[in-house]
Amino acid sequence: MNGYRARVDGSPPRVIVIGAGMAGLAAAWGLDRAGLRVLLLERGARAGGRTAARSEGGYAFEAAPVLLTRGDRRLHEWIESVGLRDELLPLRPLTTAIVHLGAVYDADVRHLLDVRRLRGVRLLHALRLARLPRLLARYAPMLDPESPERAAALDDRSLADFCRLYFGRSVLDGFVGPRATAIAAGDPETMSRVQFLLHMRRDALGRAGLLRAGLSELVERVAARLPVQFETGVETLEPLPQGALRATSVDGRTWCADAVVLATPAPEAARIAAPLLGYAERQQLRAVRYAALVSVVAALRRPLAAHPQQVLVSRSERSPLAAALLEPGVPGGRVPGGRGLVTLRSTEAFAASRFDAPSEALTKELIGAFDAIWPGALRAVEFSRAFRVSHSAPRFDVGRYRDIERFESIQAERRSAGRRLYFAGDYLVHPSPEGAVVSARRAAAAAAADLLP
Repeated sequence: MNGYRARVDGSPPRVIVIGAGMAGLAAAWGLDRAGLRVLLLERGARAGGRTAARSEGGYAFEAAPVLLTRGDRRLHEWIESVGLRDELLPLRPLTTAIVHLGAVYDADVRHLLDVRRLRGVRLLHALRLARLPRLLARYAPMLDPESPERAAALDDRSLADFCRLYFGRSVLDGFVGPRATAIAAGDPETMSRVQFLLHMRRDALGRAGLLRAGLSELVERVAARLPVQFETGVETLEPLPQGALRATSVDGRTWCADAVVLATPAPEAARIAAPLLGYAERQQLRAVRYAALVSVVAALRRPLAAHPQQVLVSRSERSPLAAALLEPGVPGGRVPGGRGLVTLRSTEAFAASRFDAPSEALTKELIGAFDAIWPGALRAVEFSRAFRVSHSAPRFDVGRYRDIERFESIQAERRSAGRRLYFAGDYLVHPSPEGAVVSARRAAAAAAADLLP
C-alpha cells in the first residue's frame, strides 16, 4: 500500500503523537491497537490536558466536569475497551433547571411539547418547535456527527438567527440558547446553527449524565499503558528523506518517525508544523478561536440537591454565571458521601474580562452570584478553588464548518502526495471529549491505512 515502509528488522512503522490530552491519548491508543509503534510526547507533567483533575480533601476537582449522553458513542466504546466500564458507567442521570427572573425552575424536557411549560417561553413559540423534526429530517444527509464537514452547506446562519426565524425569540432565550452555551462555548448570536443541529441529530433530547468517577480515571489508565515522555515540549517538525519526519524538542532532543499526529490546540499545531504546512493550512489553524474558561469549584458540607443537577442561567439574567453543576456525594465517587460539590462556570464575557483577576475575587463574585439564586449555598461551602483555562474549548461560529471542509480537503491532497502528518483535536469535530475522540479515531485510521500493508 502507498506509504508503507518495509524494515530490515521487520519492526512496524513508528508514529509520534504530540500532545497527551484526550485527542492524543485516543489517537495513540488506536495506533497502538493497529500494531504501530507509538511514542507520546507531552509538554506538561501529566496527561489529560483540560480534563485533568485535582484531588483534595476527598474531592475530585475539575475545571469543567464532563457531561455525557448515550450519543457519545465513541467515548463510551473507548471506556469499555480500556476496561473501565464498571468504574465509570452507567452514567449518573442529571436533571436540568433554569434560572428565570432570579429563581430556579425545573427545566427537564423529554419531548418538544414540554418546552411550552418552561418559564419565559411563549406557547405559540413552543408549538412552532414542531418544525424541528421536519428540519432535521430534511438536513439528515448533511448531518453526520463524525464527519461535520458534510454540513458545510448549512453553515450560513447563526443559531440565534435560525431560532428566531423558525421558532421565536422566547424559545431562543428560554430553551435553545442556555442549552447551546452549556454544551459548547460561544454566543448564540455568532454560533453556527450546524452545532445545534448536529447535537440534536446525535443526542435529540437525551438526558445528560455524569461519569461515576472523573474522566481523569480514563486518562490515567490509558497513559499508564502507553509510552509517554512528559515535560517534553516539541518545538518544530521537519521533513526528512523518503517521507520521514523529525521532531525537535525545546531542549534540542530529536526523534524520527514515519508519521506524526499533532494533537495540540490548533494555534500550537500551526507553530510546530510550520515547515510542513502550506499557507492555507497555517491560516486555517491560526484562525481557530478558543473560549477562555473561568470556573469555581466549591466543596460543600452538605449536598444542595438529592440528585446531580445542572442549573442553566439565561443571558437575560445578566449574571456572571452561565451554569452551575450540583453533585451530591456517593460512596466511592468523586464526592464524599454526605457531602456535596458545586461547579460554577462563568459566562464567556466574564471569563474574558476577569481572567487575570485574583482567585479570591473570582471566587467571591461567582459564589455570590450563585448564592443570590440559591439562597444559603454560601453557608454550605467548606473550601473552594478557582480555575482558569485560556484555551478551554474551540468556538464553532458561522463559517467554522466550511473551514473544516476546506482543511480536510487539503489533508486528503497532502496524504495522496505522501505527507504523513495528521491532525487530531476537538476543533475538527465538536468542542467536547467525544469530538476529540472522534477526531483521534479518524487520524489514527488514516495513519494506519497509509503506513500498514
